[in-house]
Amino acid sequence: MTGRQAEQPEGAGRLAEWLMRHRAAWSQMVRVMIACAVTYGIFKLFGLEQGYWAVFTVLIVMQGSVGATLGAAMDRLIATVAGALVGGVAVLVTPHRPLEIGVALVVVAGASTLVATLNPRLRNAGLTAAIVILTRAPDVPVLTFVIHRILEIAMGGIIGVIASRLILPARSTTALVEKLGSVLTSIAETLRMQAEALEGAKAFSWAETGISLRTALTATEALLADAGRERSARLEKRIVSDAIPRNLWRIRNDITHINRLIETPFNPAMLAVVGGPAAMLLRAEGAFADCCGSALKQGARVVRDEDDEALHAFEAAFAALRQSEVAQDMAFDDAGRLFGLAFALQRMRQDLLDLADRIDESR
Repeated sequence: MTGRQAEQPEGAGRLAEWLMRHRAAWSQMVRVMIACAVTYGIFKLFGLEQGYWAVFTVLIVMQGSVGATLGAAMDRLIATVAGALVGGVAVLVTPHRPLEIGVALVVVAGASTLVATLNPRLRNAGLTAAIVILTRAPDVPVLTFVIHRILEIAMGGIIGVIASRLILPARSTTALVEKLGSVLTSIAETLRMQAEALEGAKAFSWAETGISLRTALTATEALLADAGRERSARLEKRIVSDAIPRNLWRIRNDITHINRLIETPFNPAMLAVVGGPAAMLLRAEGAFADCCGSALKQGARVVRDEDDEALHAFEAAFAALRQSEVAQDMAFDDAGRLFGLAFALQRMRQDLLDLADRIDESR
């Protein structure tokens, strides 16, 4: 095989890998292109004078998932109706002269901005009102102009939602489950790294991991709202409990607390008694977090270990330490951190069990 022949399969493999890695972007491109073509064809077929607003709406509302598109389309329609009505009233009561039109535009823009600040769903109402005031031809009845504007926006929103639903559909619920699963994977890995740090085998830096978890959990809140819209529109049957992100936030706080306790090394004599069992418990909780993530992705019940050896071993070691001579010689700070670690580990176990219950409810 020549060098040129060897390069071609390698180049094709890289292209295929790149296409798979950016599959969501390509799928969105196809959806938007088809939706724009359909919308353009409809407004030309029916001779809508300003049907291009339907195309603009498609470009505005189409998001990466069905739920997000549905939410954007509803917000766009609500804002359009409100803005068109306000703009129509302003046109009716304002003489068609430049000064009066300018005053009406300024007043409507200010009022719309105030309302949009109080209710973000109406953030486009001011734009629609301004369009009605500035672009309506004098020979076109105000009511006709307003109705056409609403119908054009509604048409674009409906086509956008249908395209998102039928053309290479991406569900918000699926994206939410994947995101929650990745968060649980990160939590499991973090707990294993904390176990290594507690044993002194490897240093652990929480700052970057903590920021990453916070960012991922914040992203789940938007996905949760989009998934709720899909269920409300009966586009998705599976219910993902909105308590799951709250449980994960609590677990993240538990991890933060544990990190503060172990970032300063414990007394070697203390670690000799409880270090191993505590690290084993952290690894067991990491494994349980992995189990929760797998169950969530598969839509199955979380398998619980009824005989929790790691927790019993830690509790026994902690009780033995309290009765030993080592406890009598412990510094006050070390004793406080040790009791804090015991409490944090037990609280994390309870938070993980609560999370498992919420996952069981989401099947």
